[in-house]
Amino acid sequence: MQRHTPEPEVDTVWTTSPGPLPQGAATVVTSTFEELAPALPNDVADLRRKLIRWLSELPLDPASTHDITLATYEALANVAAHAYPDGHGWARLQATRVGDAITVTVTDTGCGIPATRPRSAALRTSGGRGLLLIDKVTDQSEIDTSEQGTRVSMTWRPAALRDAGAA
Repeated sequence: MQRHTPEPEVDTVWTTSPGPLPQGAATVVTSTFEELAPALPNDVADLRRKLIRWLSELPLDPASTHDITLATYEALANVAAHAYPDGHGWARLQATRVGDAITVTVTDTGCGIPATRPRSAALRTSGGRGLLLIDKVTDQSEIDTSEQGTRVSMTWRPAALRDAGAA
């Protein structure tokens, strides 16, 4: 499943000409991306590549693109590694740009994150740093988890998008 379409009721034209916009003209740009894939390492890596292609259509600086793809891949890798102990499940990747904000959401219907999960990285273990990294490179992140699954929502407000809207 893939959905990659602008919202029909929103102006999706970037304004790049100098000078003020006509009165009442909208500068909000909305674009969405959605993909569902098996929660397997190669499949979530493919989701990351598809997200990179979607991001390449936006006026983003390389650092913002890096942060978005890094945090998204961490969330997807967590789904592949932890959400489905029996090895069978799905990862959903959704990304939306509204104005100068990009929100990426990774969801699964797996076992959830245990309440006893420490929020600090253990020095002598592999793993355990993905959620900390997500917190570090996002402007805002939110994790909702239960025994019915997990939703990781991450938001960025790259300067390049704020500048593109003002151009």
